[in-house]
Amino acid sequence: MQARTSSYTQSRVGTLVEVNRLVVVYIVNLLMYAIPLTLAGVGIQKSQPAPEWFANSMFALLAEPTPLWQFWTALIENCSFITVALIITLVNYHAAVALLLSSRGILQTMHTVVYTTSAYLAAIFTLVMHLSTSPSIQVADDLVINVQKAFFYFFIDTLGSNLELPQGRPEQILITNVTQEGQLVIAGLVLSLLYYLYSLYLGARLNHGTSRVTALLVIGAVGAAPALYVVGIILANTYGAV
Repeated sequence: MQARTSSYTQSRVGTLVEVNRLVVVYIVNLLMYAIPLTLAGVGIQKSQPAPEWFANSMFALLAEPTPLWQFWTALIENCSFITVALIITLVNYHAAVALLLSSRGILQTMHTVVYTTSAYLAAIFTLVMHLSTSPSIQVADDLVINVQKAFFYFFIDTLGSNLELPQGRPEQILITNVTQEGQLVIAGLVLSLLYYLYSLYLGARLNHGTSRVTALLVIGAVGAAPALYVVGIILANTYGAV
């Protein structure tokens, strides 16, 4: 978790070496998360045939073209989702640290995100995908979607907007109908989210040398980012339609 601050500030060569090391570590970790996820069937679309150029390429010699194409496209999609989430975290987190005048440099933030936060982001992504694709935990999936709807509509109603989500408003769901598997997945989702925030807190404390209060403010700023994103969408749709 703790970065070596001195090695980041010795020279440009040392900085480039450290950047390359962090990128390599991230790519290795990403593949370790995404490959088992894809092999488990997450993101694979069975109805998607292989294009002709792929079927006639050297890759088709390794296996049947269509299953291989479905695997590669799903792997790229899964890697993309995790990477986008990581980039959003990196930008929001470093912006918060910088605004609070506590930044020791972008490499310290990269170290925090690459070595710890990426694991919890991958876990959250995996659990959300499992919720959305497993019929046996449909009620749990509906419950999580309901929470997301309630989050959106809280700001829609607060801003007095007439915006309506395609899925409609939250519906009443009996928590007692959530299966044991669904409860475990939701619990895993909550724990992953808490550890995700805690890893950011530790990163601020150890890598940027912030106080406890400043580290908590950083976490608050990161936590506020989804709310600002939702407010931005609502205002854009409200005033953009005028």
